[in-house]
Amino acid sequence: MAHYIFKVIVVGDGSVGKTSIIRRYVHEKFDPYYKKTIGVAHAVKRINIKDTQVTLTLWDTGGQELFDCVRPQYYRGANGVLVVYDVTNKESFDHLDKWLNDISDQCEEIPIILVANKIDLTNKNIIPREEGERYALKKSLTFYETSAKTGKMVVDVLKELARLMLKVAKKLEAKKNQ
Repeated sequence: MAHYIFKVIVVGDGSVGKTSIIRRYVHEKFDPYYKKTIGVAHAVKRINIKDTQVTLTLWDTGGQELFDCVRPQYYRGANGVLVVYDVTNKESFDHLDKWLNDISDQCEEIPIILVANKIDLTNKNIIPREEGERYALKKSLTFYETSAKTGKMVVDVLKELARLMLKVAKKLEAKKNQ
C-alpha cells in the first residue's frame, strides 16, 4: 500500500475554532472551554484513501497578532491549508485576505479549503453561507461549513483536503517519472 505524509496548516483569527476542528477530527472530542493556542501545536491522524495510506500532520497556528512573526516558519513545507473563520464573527471573515496573502507569500501553490466554522450557533450566525461561497468562488477555493462542536462536516473537510493533496502529489510523481 502506498503511503504519503502531508503537512496541513490550519490558520485563521484567534478563537475561530482551529484547535476545536483538529481536536474533533483527531480525538473525536469537543472541549467547550476555550484555550488559545500559544504559538503552534500539532496532531497526527492516519487515514486511508482508496488503496493509499495518508498521514496528516495538522499544525494548529495561534491566530493572535502576537504570533505573526513566528507563524510563517510553520507554513514552509505545507502540503495543504484550512483557512478558518467564525460565522458569528465578521472580523474573522474580513481578515481572510490577510491569511490568504500570508499563505501565498510562504507556500507554493497548494490546496486550500475555506472553512466556515460554528454553524451550530444558528441564532448568532451573521455571515450567511452564500457570502462564504461567493468569497470562495472569487478566490477559487473549495468551501465547507463545519461545526467542531457537533462534528458536522469536519471529517469531510479533512478527507477532501487529503484527496486534493494526494492528487497534487501523484501529479508531481508522474511529472518526475516522465
